[in-house]
Amino acid sequence: MKTNYVKLFLLFFAISFLPACSEEDEPDAVLTGLGGETWTKGPLDNWLLENFVTPYNIEVKYRFDRYELALNKALTPPQEDKIIPTMETIKKTWIMPYEQVAGPNFIKRLSPKQFVLVGSPEYNTNGTITLGTAEGGRKIVLYLINYFDKANKPVVKEMLHTIHHEFGHILHQNILYPEEFKRITTSYTASWNDFSLADARSRGYITEYARSNPDDDFVETLSLMLIEGRTNFNTIVNSIVVTDPNDPTKSIPNAAAQAALRQKEQVIVRYFKEAWNIDFYTLQASAETAINSL
Repeated sequence: MKTNYVKLFLLFFAISFLPACSEEDEPDAVLTGLGGETWTKGPLDNWLLENFVTPYNIEVKYRFDRYELALNKALTPPQEDKIIPTMETIKKTWIMPYEQVAGPNFIKRLSPKQFVLVGSPEYNTNGTITLGTAEGGRKIVLYLINYFDKANKPVVKEMLHTIHHEFGHILHQNILYPEEFKRITTSYTASWNDFSLADARSRGYITEYARSNPDDDFVETLSLMLIEGRTNFNTIVNSIVVTDPNDPTKSIPNAAAQAALRQKEQVIVRYFKEAWNIDFYTLQASAETAINSL
């Protein structure tokens, strides 16, 4: 009884210090001074203006805006010292290779008009994380910015993987890739994350996520081709093996999986040439050179 009495007393004591509400209160009013609502342009904003807004009409949002992101996710804003290194890398390794091969107007015409940068990953209920999203070909959201380090090639490639993936969606939403691509491999599944990378490749998919549906298979394949370069992509394909039925202690090339990926490669190369007049292997070499020169 004594314990309950003390708890009640403390509760009433705390309540007495709470401000009273009235009809004049505005609970939904914007609270200024917390950052994000009003701000003064600084050197970072000027840099983004000169390097993205003016030449490409691409807005880069790095200040946290709850309306740009999922409201039911716990996300953190990016660290400001990560913005210029991230966007410099994007310009050098994604924009410039396309400019060199497809001309200056290609990116200006087809690029998303907004990048939204998020510091953390977005965690999903199925145990996966979202690294990037594209909305209607107009906006790309990039997560994990706080982990970016351009000296770390795997981190750079992972970010470019996301960008090439999402830009690939923009391309095929403008001009659809050949229908034959969808018939090369047909074991797509919504449970793609339950299988390993080795399992996916043994079935003719370049990544686990490529197995989710044909559209993502298409953009995952072209993305890996661009970030790995032709030599590394060939190594990946040629390393897909299966147990030798005549000798379980040995492995032999998985001819079916390798052939499927080669078919997908040729469809992508032909698509870029016929749809966009781009020599894919030249673009691939330019992208690889840009990554290696960081």
